[in-house]
Amino acid sequence: MSYSLCIQDLFDKRHFRKAEVIAGSNGVMNIIKWVHILESKEISTFIKGSELILTTGIQLIQEDDFFDFVKQLIKKKAAGLCIEYGDHIRSVPKKVIEYADQHQFPILAFHEIVPFIEITQEIHSILINQQYEMIKRLENYSQEINKLTLKVTHYEHILMRLNKYLNVNVAFFMKGQQPLFIPQEKQHIYKDLNKKYEKNEGSMFFSKCEVNILEERYGEVCIFTEKGTINEFELLVLDRTVTALSQYLLRNLYIEEKQNVHYRAIVESWLDGTIDHTVLTNFLQEQRFTNLLNSSYFVLIDKLKSSKIDFDLNYYKLYTRGIFEQNGFVVFLLEEKQKLVYVLADLYGQDVKHRIIDCIEKIRSFRKSNNYMDLHVTTAVGQVTTDYKLVHQSYETAQDTLLVRSNSPQLSYFYEDLYIHHLVLHMQRKKALMDLAKNYLKPLYEYDAKNNGNLITTLQVYLQCNCLKKETAKKLFIVRQTLYHRLSKIEDLIGNDYMLPPKRLAVELMLLATQYEYDYPFIDSEELSIT
Repeated sequence: MSYSLCIQDLFDKRHFRKAEVIAGSNGVMNIIKWVHILESKEISTFIKGSELILTTGIQLIQEDDFFDFVKQLIKKKAAGLCIEYGDHIRSVPKKVIEYADQHQFPILAFHEIVPFIEITQEIHSILINQQYEMIKRLENYSQEINKLTLKVTHYEHILMRLNKYLNVNVAFFMKGQQPLFIPQEKQHIYKDLNKKYEKNEGSMFFSKCEVNILEERYGEVCIFTEKGTINEFELLVLDRTVTALSQYLLRNLYIEEKQNVHYRAIVESWLDGTIDHTVLTNFLQEQRFTNLLNSSYFVLIDKLKSSKIDFDLNYYKLYTRGIFEQNGFVVFLLEEKQKLVYVLADLYGQDVKHRIIDCIEKIRSFRKSNNYMDLHVTTAVGQVTTDYKLVHQSYETAQDTLLVRSNSPQLSYFYEDLYIHHLVLHMQRKKALMDLAKNYLKPLYEYDAKNNGNLITTLQVYLQCNCLKKETAKKLFIVRQTLYHRLSKIEDLIGNDYMLPPKRLAVELMLLATQYEYDYPFIDSEELSIT
């Protein structure tokens, strides 16, 4: 059932049996969505589209006025015009008829007086009843398709029900999967109609609806037909089907994410470097993506912190996986205690850093706009390796990067951008080196604590400015006399030889190594070691 009313359907109604089609006979299949009685020449504020206009023509006596009136109706995409012949209009000008024929705009004439109010009431009653029946039938279908999703074992059954219910052809495209056509032999018809649809030429015979999971595009369902046209009801059925299909796919992905124990064991041994190379090679060859053995790999770690005791991460993991896949990465995901570890294979092989940053920013926006605002995440990216068997090395560098960024979240996500900080991290793991640094700088720290002297900050900025006093004073927002006083105090406490080339380099490293202790509790070498 089409649940639509066109002008052709009116000819068997009581008031239209004697109506004459004066012009635009090719447009009698135009859909009517409402009826409007109009006696004004200015229609811009009254017409929204698909209305059937009733008029006595009281202001259309002049031919030019009549022509402009019809021209406006066509521009506004009205369904048609009904004119009551009488005292005001006795015929339709030839110019108007030709223009209406040209644009397939129906003009109907009543040769006797007809009650416009009764016509309006009758048509509106038909439209309202059709809408009620459509909503009722649509609700029944929604319940049926939702129940079906709980019974079936494959999404194809949902699409088969759509095909049978509407008697239209169905196509389903999903990322990483071969297209599904129901029936299969209609594939060539899809290609032809899709080309016309893309050119805005075949929307009457073809329509599509995106399948979105967690706000991201997962695929699309298309319906197309060779016979008839796709109407409003069929579009609504398509929308309900896609909603049910999205829920079915999301539920399956959720279950798959929770139950994949074997997958976890493989990834764990891959990360710690204990996996057998034959097992790893077979595992990658079994994946649905090709060329994984020749791809570059790296590890990304998200350290999670939340005040919620039970935080369900399954939907979050599904979303992040989708983001990485859209940017050309194949994802192998492992959830640890307060961590998500991603092994990412790069399929594109170019502009990697930019794409990773894009993924991180999209995921951060998702957290802000959804139910994960309470989830605080620190991200670290390990070194890229061209050998899938060396992923454990990228994992180690990602862990180092995470330690650095845990103390300095403003720093880069990437291991290769933090060379000096990784050097400092290795210094912190050596107790003898850290004792040396802390003992050497201890007088400055103690003086700052007692006198708020800012000697440590002054020394750091002074060295960063290559010992240029004017520039140092400007960066510290102090006068030169104050700087001279501080530098003199620094010499009194640690000696005046810190500017000598060998010692200066050591002092800069010691300042960097101890600054974390200055802002954070110092980390013991055993706590820093990676297990």
